[in-house]
Amino acid sequence: MEIIDAAKNLARVEQTRLRHQLIDGERRERIAHHKQAITERKKLALAPGAIEPLNLFADGDSWFDYPLPVTGRNDVIRSIGNHGNPPPLILNLAHYGDEARDLLGVKRRQRIIENLSDHDNGVFDAILFSGGGNDTVGDQFCLWIREYVPGMPPNQGINGQRLGDVLGVVRSAYEDLIAIRDQCSQTSLIFIHGYDFAIPSGVGICEDSAGGKPDYLIGPWLEPSLAYRGWPNLKIETEVVKEFLLQFRNLLVQIAAAHKNVFYVETQGTLMPNEWANELHPTPGGFDKIAAKFIAALASNPALKGRI
Repeated sequence: MEIIDAAKNLARVEQTRLRHQLIDGERRERIAHHKQAITERKKLALAPGAIEPLNLFADGDSWFDYPLPVTGRNDVIRSIGNHGNPPPLILNLAHYGDEARDLLGVKRRQRIIENLSDHDNGVFDAILFSGGGNDTVGDQFCLWIREYVPGMPPNQGINGQRLGDVLGVVRSAYEDLIAIRDQCSQTSLIFIHGYDFAIPSGVGICEDSAGGKPDYLIGPWLEPSLAYRGWPNLKIETEVVKEFLLQFRNLLVQIAAAHKNVFYVETQGTLMPNEWANELHPTPGGFDKIAAKFIAALASNPALKGRI
């Protein structure tokens, strides 16, 4: 049995190593592609009155890099790249599953610094960042949820002290990103967002369906914790999740207000119930609606002079 367990552990380690290799390789391809696009743009003389496209840097989680559906993939960054007028040039280093605290770990911090400082990437007009969701949802979500007591209003369903502790870690990650911007790319604006009011439907990312019962490859991330704490139905659970997200929003609004050239993009309240693919991710059309909020924020910012 010990030999079998050891073999399984080695297999998992190897799978993790190969996954990280693939992700690193994909990121290198994105960087090379962006540098090529910058080089080609420099060769082209803008016609009189033409608008120079924005040069954007993006990093974060699955809202900026969503792998599904396999055909017709969409996420916030893909959508921004497809809808700008003119379309911006975007170096997107986001990857699904990334956590804000991991994004600002040593290795990834160095990658951000290197790319913001690399003249071959051009001067970035803005940095778009999506992070914090993966730090707080999933199995650990139950840590922030209070045990349900009959008659308890949903806005009392969050353990504010516990959530505040983990949001302190998220704040540190955002503030370190801002410090890196101040050091390496001082003229870049930063745009952040607070996701949207997710519905704890119990739906994850589906691998297949056998006997009519979904087999979830990843997730669900919300409903199991709410059920564990005894919350009785979807309507009330949805209000608990909304309160959780409003507290997350408050953190980001405070960060934006406390730092120069950091802007909170209001994305909460954007999606309809049928525009969620699962508990955490919009449908392709839903991602377009979130992207439209970013495009509007970029286009209306005086420093960017309507260049998108």
